[in-house]
Amino acid sequence: MKDNKTEENNKYESLASYLDDRSVAPDGKVSPSEEEHLRKLVFMWDECHPPKAETEGVWTKTLQKIKENEAAHTKHRSGFMLAWTVGVAASIALLIGFTFFLSQGNGEQESEASKMEQFILANSSEEDVKEVTLVVSDKKKIEIANNSKVAYSPTGEVQVNSDKLHEAEATVEEEKEVMEYNQIIVPKGRRSMIVLADNSKIWINSGSKVIYPRAFSKGKREIFVEGEVYLKVAHNENKPFVVNTSSFEVEVLGTSFNVAAYKDNAEASVVLVEGAVNIKDCLERQVAMKPNERVELNKENGIAKKEEVNALEYIHWVDGVWVLNGKPLKEVILYLSEYYGQPIHCDTAIENEPFL
Repeated sequence: MKDNKTEENNKYESLASYLDDRSVAPDGKVSPSEEEHLRKLVFMWDECHPPKAETEGVWTKTLQKIKENEAAHTKHRSGFMLAWTVGVAASIALLIGFTFFLSQGNGEQESEASKMEQFILANSSEEDVKEVTLVVSDKKKIEIANNSKVAYSPTGEVQVNSDKLHEAEATVEEEKEVMEYNQIIVPKGRRSMIVLADNSKIWINSGSKVIYPRAFSKGKREIFVEGEVYLKVAHNENKPFVVNTSSFEVEVLGTSFNVAAYKDNAEASVVLVEGAVNIKDCLERQVAMKPNERVELNKENGIAKKEEVNALEYIHWVDGVWVLNGKPLKEVILYLSEYYGQPIHCDTAIENEPFL
């Protein structure tokens, strides 16, 4: 009888050797399809930190996938590829368990921002999102009308306009174990608005997403933004409010400001309407802002510049208005194209004409 334990150990040793020295692929040359498996494994090893709550489900799915691969490819696939497929799946499951073990052993917890970013990635499919969509904590997706108002009570109850949204109640033990997040997805050509559990208000522009807890914990209030939002933050000097993006964060006590941080744009910005905010970029540099100031940021190089502006010109979109002020036609066309998610072109001969 074949020594299954020795065989499995050999698989893991081969994968571990590759992860230690990536200049050499396991067992020699690999095909393009095998290289794709390698890239996925490296991404999982280097970048992904699955939360504790998902490990059991991922392990179950991994075992199922291993069995499917064994049944489908035993007669038609080389011994290396079968070992590689099984090894990748098993290694991903082991990686999840290893990550959990390290976090438990060190007594460290992921930051709230990291958990929120994982949530937004886990629910990032946009192909079928045509209307404003609310993703509630049980992963159920609910389509709501354009410009609807979503409001949360201090205990996490949800209303869409005047209608209460009924969800399965979490037990006390579940609430202690995991923070419940919701996500609102606003596709191109749509807008929405939410009132958080602390009565802070967020207006959400076209092509944007916001992740937020149904009810804030005792520490600081945190949300995650991808796209453009305008916020009026309820003042609470004992509980700072933090807006996280993929490349910077904005911390306030109570104020109103606009954040533009679209996923596909290298440049981002913060415009302060009233109050005061502090920005920390991806390089850990900080800058304080006063009303009618705009800070521009680069996703790789951090804070680029700070300038004085008329802040009101940057928030007219909340009312469905865009202030042109002599902007060139090509900029107007670009804005409309991005807002509606449709290509719009104009003749190059007139693209620099001011729109009056």
